[in-house]
Amino acid sequence: MLHLRNISLRTRILCTNFLMVCIPVILLTLLGTAIFAGLRFTDTVRQSELALLWPERGASMSVSYSVSALRDKMDTPHPLDMKKLEKECHLLERQGIRTVMVQNDGVLYATPGSDAAHIRDIVRRKVGPQPSAVLWEGPDFYFVNQSRHRDLTLYAAGSVAFIGHHDDDAGDNLKSFLEFLAISILVLAILLIIWLGIYLSRLLSRHVLEPLTALQKASAEIKKGNLEYTLDVSSHDELGKTCHDFDTMRRELKSSREKQEKYEQNRKELIAGISHDLSTPLTLLKGYASGIRDGIASTPEKQRHYVDCIYTTACAMEQLVDKLFLFSKLDLGRMTFSLKPLPIYRYIYDVVQEIQPALHEQGLDVTLTGPDTPAIVAIDSLQFRRVLENLISNSLKYKQGDTGRVEFTVTPAGRQVRIDCIDHGMGAPPESLSKLFDSFYRTDAARSDIKGNGLGLAIARQILTGMGGTILALETPGGGLTIRMTLPLAETNPPDTKNTKDSDTSQNN
Repeated sequence: MLHLRNISLRTRILCTNFLMVCIPVILLTLLGTAIFAGLRFTDTVRQSELALLWPERGASMSVSYSVSALRDKMDTPHPLDMKKLEKECHLLERQGIRTVMVQNDGVLYATPGSDAAHIRDIVRRKVGPQPSAVLWEGPDFYFVNQSRHRDLTLYAAGSVAFIGHHDDDAGDNLKSFLEFLAISILVLAILLIIWLGIYLSRLLSRHVLEPLTALQKASAEIKKGNLEYTLDVSSHDELGKTCHDFDTMRRELKSSREKQEKYEQNRKELIAGISHDLSTPLTLLKGYASGIRDGIASTPEKQRHYVDCIYTTACAMEQLVDKLFLFSKLDLGRMTFSLKPLPIYRYIYDVVQEIQPALHEQGLDVTLTGPDTPAIVAIDSLQFRRVLENLISNSLKYKQGDTGRVEFTVTPAGRQVRIDCIDHGMGAPPESLSKLFDSFYRTDAARSDIKGNGLGLAIARQILTGMGGTILALETPGGGLTIRMTLPLAETNPPDTKNTKDSDTSQNN
């Protein structure tokens, strides 16, 4: 349903101006038409209307009007219309005037019951030989008119009161009524015009000024930094669209500010995490170096042990720096992936078979369960292996007891493949599941009970996102943590590779 507020503002303004001009014109036209329509177009009663409107002239006004009409109709060069002539004669006869029309010395028409020859003689005797004349002698009226285009003469004679007395009261009453009617219509038109102007002004104000006021208030709130203020305007015209665009801008600003705040928070956490994870190995390096310098390692065996510890710590720091570099490239979007279509089940099976012996010695059993599926996905095999190794490394760190167990499952799901990494270790609190993929986040408050830098899952999320997939954390029924990954199925003929310098560099990492 079309509402007024949905109509274009330009159209509403044009319609308002049009109505404010046209309605007064229409009302005045109707007023004039109501007064003069009957006088101009009603032949059967016009002589009485004229007499009633101008009673001081009495019947003479009607007689004069009929005489003029007879002259026009007789002098027309067009074929003569006898019905119209007889109609005019009837109007004179109602005033007591007898008429005779003579053509070629023959009587064409005569007032019923009158002597045509007598009327012709009395009119000629009074007006003389003139072809056309009108004579008033007190109440007596004489009229003769000879057509200029044909042999047709009209004679009229009778007694008519020059000033009508019998119609004065009726004429005064009708004149008063018409005057009252005209004044009433005029007053009503003025009041209607005033009301219409006020109504249209308020209507335009409500649909124009109110949205502008709301827009001004919203801009003032945003100027003060209140991005929570909602601009709610229901119209769909130019102002409504402007307000909607303004509110969209507000939401974008709010989203940008939230992203900026989150970025700042992540930056602070990143700096704090780097500081924490570098401080411990640096302290160890400093301690071992001081032990060698101060002679604490007095025997070759101790010196060898200190050097080995320094080397191991330096390697751990190198791995941390490599992870930081990889995470930074992923976070900035500066890493491209060499995607190849691979059967994902067979790929995970091969990785598990390769790393299973070493993990078994560390007390972790890794298995791939479920039926073999022929699903093909486009992945960067090197980077996806890094994801699997990070997940297995976390399971190894958070296992309970001397041995742990990790299960991988591969399940087709429509146009995607779902890969679950299920362990039965320590798990994570429900409120921490959504934060596990943040950089440097670890569920332990002290950040020192379990070795790690909190970058593994953050890197895994960046890699999965770069390959068009998703990753999330769930609770494992019975205890533990499940990492669920989804990857889109590969196209029928996917591109072979997209080797870039960044990809080669990342593979070297």
